[in-house]
Amino acid sequence: MEAEDKVKNDVMEVLDNYAKAYRDKNLQGILELFIDDDDLVVIGTGYDEWITGKSGLSSGFSRDMEQADSINVKFRNITISAAGNVSWLSGHMNMGAVVNSQEIFLPGRLSAVLEKRNDKWLFAHLHYSLPAAEQEEGEAWPEV
Repeated sequence: MEAEDKVKNDVMEVLDNYAKAYRDKNLQGILELFIDDDDLVVIGTGYDEWITGKSGLSSGFSRDMEQADSINVKFRNITISAAGNVSWLSGHMNMGAVVNSQEIFLPGRLSAVLEKRNDKWLFAHLHYSLPAAEQEEGEAWPEV
């Protein structure tokens, strides 16, 4: 069910705060956007980026921030739905970074689930992936 405007605005604010914390390399700021539960799951693009719980989250985001000179996150085509105190979203999340003086651009896809706790929306699940580069548009399977 499509979210009401207030929920959409609140969830977009969480995404904006996520992008700002990443840009500022503010680890504490980014961690504050997630629930503090053992069943928290964050999936990134690396094979080893399947993170559970808040301690794993801290290590994962620390690694991102330490290994990049700068990080820039942009969102587009975000759709937000909600029911009660749960909201889910999908869209495009593009990440730009400078790593070892080289610019990197990752045009990815984002899905997330947020839960409203104490009048604050927090990520309970986040999944960021990259399309298979070897799979041609219109094809169901990549050529190997």
